[in-house]
Amino acid sequence: MIEDVIFASAVHTMMDRSHDDSAGESATRVATDVRRQNEFIQCDVEKLFMLTEALWTILKEKHGCTDAELVQRVQEIDMRDGKLDGKVAKVTPDCHQCGRKLMGKRPVCLYCGAEAHPTEAEPFRR
Repeated sequence: MIEDVIFASAVHTMMDRSHDDSAGESATRVATDVRRQNEFIQCDVEKLFMLTEALWTILKEKHGCTDAELVQRVQEIDMRDGKLDGKVAKVTPDCHQCGRKLMGKRPVCLYCGAEAHPTEAEPFRR
């Protein structure tokens, strides 16, 4: 009888270790995936930074824009939400028919059913 209890305890302990190992392996896989996704995001940010710098250089050379104008415009955009925090404010457009705020990326107004005009959705809207 004691042998049965000891055997059952040993089996239970082995199953727990097996479960812990699979959980550990799963956590390792998730960490690897997150690390890989982070590397992709870093590459995308570097590409965007390079494109932004190239576009700004073209604007300066071809149109005579100054760095001071860029800084001023960035601050104006940053202050749209009333906070100078380095983040773009989320702007929700108003319905052209009823004047209420359009919700999310829906193609129609939830309140009156009017179709959202493409001009109402800003090109940089998130």
